[in-house]
Parts: sequence; structure tokens; C-alpha cells
Amino acid sequence: KQWYQRRVRDIWNRMAFSGFKKNLGKTTQFLSEKMGKTEGSKIDEDFTENERITDATAKCMENINNKVMDFLQPNPVTRAKLASLATYARARGTNTEMQYPQTERQVGEVLTRSAADIGSDSCYARAAADLGEGFMKLADVKDSLDCDIKQNFIDPMEQTIKTEYKDNILNHRKKMNSRRLDYDYKISQHEKGKVTEDELYTAEDKFNESMQFASAGMVKFIQSEEEHIHEMMALVGFMKTYHENSLRILDDVQSSLQSAAFDAQQKPKDEIRPIARVSSIQKSTNAVNISSPSEPRLMKPPTGPAPPVKPTPTRPVPSCKALFDFEAENATELDLKEDDIIILIKQVDENWYEGEINGRRGFFPTNYVEVINPL
Repeated sequence: KQWYQRRVRDIWNRMAFSGFKKNLGKTTQFLSEKMGKTEGSKIDEDFTENERITDATAKCMENINNKVMDFLQPNPVTRAKLASLATYARARGTNTEMQYPQTERQVGEVLTRSAADIGSDSCYARAAADLGEGFMKLADVKDSLDCDIKQNFIDPMEQTIKTEYKDNILNHRKKMNSRRLDYDYKISQHEKGKVTEDELYTAEDKFNESMQFASAGMVKFIQSEEEHIHEMMALVGFMKTYHENSLRILDDVQSSLQSAAFDAQQKPKDEIRPIARVSSIQKSTNAVNISSPSEPRLMKPPTGPAPPVKPTPTRPVPSCKALFDFEAENATELDLKEDDIIILIKQVDENWYEGEINGRRGFFPTNYVEVINPL
């Protein structure tokens, strides 16, 4: 047993000395090249060009990922907090999904609470509630965009950069550079007769093996550009869907606000009258009487006519009146009856309007109506 332990210790010492000697030779070769005393083995030009393209492509992918994440979640402090909470949740064994607090949702919540404080009888409150609901829907659409891009664009690209570039290509290139230094050092030592030809051939084979692995990884990475372009196309598709849904939501909100403005215009306006002052003291010729705060002081009649109150100018809601009956031929057109009042939304062209009546929205011909308040 003691002989076996001595034998293992001797082998370990020789291996440790051999490794130290090899690292010392690599260091000597590296310093000699830096100081210009020796020149290392030349690398193939195609390999160098593939190396440049691979590094530039990986850097571009990292920049895209970082900027897209900044676009989806612009607050870096909140992002760091969510990342910490997600790490803590994984450590506890819970897979709770942490959602980024969208600013659209915060605006929607404020508008909804404010509308409830005003009351449902107010047209302004109903408009604020509709606007708040619209912002809440925009927040839901933004959450969906965030989830889709992260799962189908950011995460796959991060996985590609990690596995194909960092763990594979960079690792083989690092090993190749280390073996090149060892090979070049043994060339110089072979010329001095300190290294055998077998040791030199072994170092050369290892150097070429690492170069082949690194070259194959870079070629595969470069040739997978079609896959990376499809990932960009998916990103554009998600963005397009997000903007289409947002436009539809905003169109609905605009229509609701126009209806609320029309209702507010039709409401009767109360006449503004001056309010008499309330006094707690009434003076007389004989005594001073303390009166109740609810008893108004007698005021002198005005000597002249009161100045008229100027009404605040408001822009009338664009509207028109149907001159004839119009029967819709498809779901996008709007049925009209003679004398119907229609809220105008926009003029599509010289022959068609888009409008709304009684919650129904659609298109109708311009020659069937008479404009009351133009767009």
C-alpha cells in the first residue's frame, strides 16, 4: 500500500511539473511575440475573416437584444427589481411570473378612479372612464407584446449567443490560441534539440484539431443567418400586431369620446346668476342686531342692467342629417333613416363618410346627408 501511494505521488508530481513546464513555455512564447523577438504561426485568412464576421454578428445580436429590452421595459431600476424577485422566486421553488408595471395601466387606473369620484351623471366622467378603459386595454396589449417578444425573440437569441458563440466558438478559439503558443514554443525548442519530433508532431496535431473545431463552429454560426433573419421577421410581426390592436382600441376610444362630447353639447345649460352675500350683522338706526348666518343681507337693487354672461365657446361635434333612407349592403356600411342625426368621424373620400349613430359605426354616402357641423 505504501508503495502504491508513493507511486501515485510520483506520477502526480511529474504531471504537475509537466503542466507547469508547459505553461511556462507558453508564457515564454507569448512574451517573445509581444516583445517582437519571435513571430507566431500564421493563421489562414479565411479563418481570420470568419472570426471577424462571427464576432461582429454576435455583438450585433447582443446590442439588438439589449435595445429591444430597453424598448419593452424602459425603466432599468424596475427591470433590476423584477430580475431580483424572479431569482428569489426560483430559489423558493415558485414560478410566479413578474409583470412589468406598464405606464398605460397606471394612467388607466387613475382615470377610472377619478371618473368614479365625479359620478356617472357627468358626461366628462363617462368620457374619462372610457379613456381609462382604453388605457387599460393598451396595457394588456403591451403585456402581450412583452411576453411574445421575450419568448420568441430575446430568449432564443440569448440561448444562441451563449451556446453557439460563447460556450462553443470562443472556447475552441481560446484552446486553439493556447495550443498554438505551445506548438510555436516547441518549434523553437526543437531547433535547439530540447524537444523530440514526436512531441512536436503531437503539439501540431492538437493545434490543428482546435483550429478545425473553431472553424467549423464559426462557419455553422455564419451559415445560420437565415434562422436569425426569421427571428427578426417574428419581431416585426409582433410589433405590427401590437400597433394594429392599439389603433383599433384608440379608434373605439375616439368614437366613445365623440359620443360623450355630443351628449354634453345636447345637455341644457343652466343660467348663471349672481349669489347674494350672507352677513351675520345687520345695522339699523337704533341698535345692532346679530342675525343668523342663513339670513341674507338686503342688497340694493342694481342701478343698471347686469352685464351679459359670455358663454364659453365650444367646438361643435361634427355631425350631419340624413336626407334619405340608406340601406347597408354589408357589415361595414351604416343603415340610415331620413332625418337621422349622425356623428361624423372622418371623410374617407369624396363619396363616403364614416360615422356613428346609436352606438353603430360604419360608412355611408356623402350625397345622402346634409352636413350640420363640418369636420
